[in-house]
Amino acid sequence: MIFAALLGAIYAVFGVVQILAGILPDLAAALEPYFIPGDIVQGFVLCVIGLVFLYGTAEMHAHRAGSEAFLYVGLLLSLAFGIIMLLDICATGIDTAVFGEDGENTWELVSFAVPMLYLAVFSVIGFAAWGRKFTEGLASA
Repeated sequence: MIFAALLGAIYAVFGVVQILAGILPDLAAALEPYFIPGDIVQGFVLCVIGLVFLYGTAEMHAHRAGSEAFLYVGLLLSLAFGIIMLLDICATGIDTAVFGEDGENTWELVSFAVPMLYLAVFSVIGFAAWGRKFTEGLASA
C-alpha cells in the first residue's frame, strides 16, 4: 500500500508539473535542467497512472476485495507507456540516422530522460516484486 501511495503521488506531481510546463513556457525553460519537458499529453498520462495508484491505495486502505488489481493496472500502465516512450526515442534515433542531414542533430537530452521513462523503473521493480503473484492470478482465471 505504501508503494502504491508513493508512486501515485510521484506520478501525479510529475504529471501536473508537466502539464503546467506545457502551458507556461517560462516554467518549461526552468524545468529543462531537471529533465522535465513541458508536454501536456505526457503529463495527462502521468496523472492518470498516478490516480490509478492513488485510488488503489484508497481501496487497499478500505480492505476491499480485489483492490490490489489497481496496483497491477498502475504497474502495467506505467510499463506500457515506458516501453512506448522507449520505442519513440528509438524511432527518432533511426529517423535521424537514416534521414538526417550531415551535422544535423535534432535530438535533445531531455527527449531521452522523460519522467514517463525513468519513473517506469519503479514499476519494473514493483513488477519484479509482485509479478509472480499477478501472473499466477491470470493463469488460474
